[in-house]
Amino acid sequence: MTLDDFLVLVKSANPLELAEESLHRNFVHAIPEEATYSSYLDQVRGDYPLADCIAIMGSGNWKFSLNPKNNFSEYHIKSDIDIAVVCRTSFEQTWAELRIYHRTKFYSLSHEKRSQLKRSGENVYAGFVSPKWIPDKQSGTRYKYMINTNKYSNADVGFRVVNLMYFKNIEETLDYYVRGFLHAQQR
Repeated sequence: MTLDDFLVLVKSANPLELAEESLHRNFVHAIPEEATYSSYLDQVRGDYPLADCIAIMGSGNWKFSLNPKNNFSEYHIKSDIDIAVVCRTSFEQTWAELRIYHRTKFYSLSHEKRSQLKRSGENVYAGFVSPKWIPDKQSGTRYKYMINTNKYSNADVGFRVVNLMYFKNIEETLDYYVRGFLHAQQR
């Protein structure tokens, strides 16, 4: 698919249908073989057995970035892999740990760290949370995240950096990606 083909698709399709199809497809741009993609997701599912859905999203899914800062850049050797983990438990545990940290440490943090923590809150409002945002380097949640993302950065994805995004439910996940497609339609 060329960028022009992608833009025609994004501008002509229903954003909700695009998001649903992307979340539930059997292959993605980063792993085009169905069996390999299924096996890769099974590895992630093994660490998140309560997840309702797990999928590679972003440019690893549809080949081009929807991030406005990346101007529809094509998936390349330095692209990261974004994995959506739809799991209420992971979402709520991570958000709770971030909130506790925020409540107990916020005013002792540097301006830069406070800004990062505020941005994390904005992302939670947008529908997702990530343990990598937990500033406490001794956090067990953050440590498990780092171990898992390192494990998922394997040959299947070209040893690219892997990010996990925990979503509370399917509706929040779809809403997040629908907003991305809607924004792309307006550009």
